[in-house]
Amino acid sequence: MRPSLHVKLDAIRHNVRTWRAFLGDRPVWAVVKCDAYRMGMVQVARAALEAGAQQLCVVEIFEASELRAAGVDAPIVHVAATPSDDFETALKDGVAVSVGDSKRAGELSKLAKKLGVRACVHVAIETGTGWWGIPSADAAAFAQAVVGLENIEWEGVWTHIAGPDSMATQMERFRTAIAALRASGLAVPEVHAASTGPSLWDCNEGAVRVGVGLYGSCLGSDRAPEGLQTACEVRAPVYAVRTFTEPTPLGYGGTYVAMSGQTIATLRIGYGEGLPKTLAGRGVAILAGARCPIVGAIGMNFTMVAVPPNADVDWRQEALLVGDIPGVRLDEVAAAAQSIPHNVLTMIGSGMPRVYDDVRTASTASSSGE
Repeated sequence: MRPSLHVKLDAIRHNVRTWRAFLGDRPVWAVVKCDAYRMGMVQVARAALEAGAQQLCVVEIFEASELRAAGVDAPIVHVAATPSDDFETALKDGVAVSVGDSKRAGELSKLAKKLGVRACVHVAIETGTGWWGIPSADAAAFAQAVVGLENIEWEGVWTHIAGPDSMATQMERFRTAIAALRASGLAVPEVHAASTGPSLWDCNEGAVRVGVGLYGSCLGSDRAPEGLQTACEVRAPVYAVRTFTEPTPLGYGGTYVAMSGQTIATLRIGYGEGLPKTLAGRGVAILAGARCPIVGAIGMNFTMVAVPPNADVDWRQEALLVGDIPGVRLDEVAAAAQSIPHNVLTMIGSGMPRVYDDVRTASTASSSGE
């Protein structure tokens, strides 16, 4: 008796098609970093590509190597300033690297020439996160220092948007940097600044790096694609059902007291399986078709829910804590947990084995479209 995490690959395919329709002619790139938010990098990448994602984005070169080893031959871009130690692996695997300073660009050029290959490079621009990249004001000097380097194709330029409040200023800096790069001879035809959030905050330029949006999140935005589906399910078996005959404190700390006559179901899931503890007193489970509030503190392996009087619940049933049903959709669960959808996904993905629904055994690993 244990909880389960089901990754719905058809829902991921549906969501990619939904984002493509919403974004029009703009390219959709699937972000599969951190094992695709712990949902399974190879499986999610294949599903996204089958639905028409044009590229994949990773944060570590070893992630790209794992995709190549699995037979995924779609374009991959490293959306972080690529360490020099990873250049050779990236070049051999045909991964687009990112550079954020002229010194590394020079090292990359020498290595590419030595290997007899042409490096595909994206320029990382620092506009307001402070993580890495070329400050917008230094873009012209960078371009002038690297424009003559051999064996480099300057394919793209990108930045990270820190939030909706800073986006206008960051995009102004980004556009200034792009103009400086191009004026100094770097083509950088591919532009990408928007991830899921900025694409909903009116960042209307270039490719969109869709990450949490693959799983149905629109981050609570009113301007969201219609019909997105929560692409995972968290199910927990009922461990016990009890109707109390006297007031009884529940769980650690006794933060909730069950009243006489109240029915409580204990579910076999807790924070040890990645369920956010902050759902206590705020979240719900769907059990026997009824919304059952989570009551008492969430334990490491057990969670209690209050069963409505008209619900027919027994120990042979399962409760749904995340799924494509009102009340437990990804964004709703994240809001109830006072967290973000990214965190909810990575927590549950780290806590439970994954089961894949809708796997296509004849799955293509290219970016050929639908």
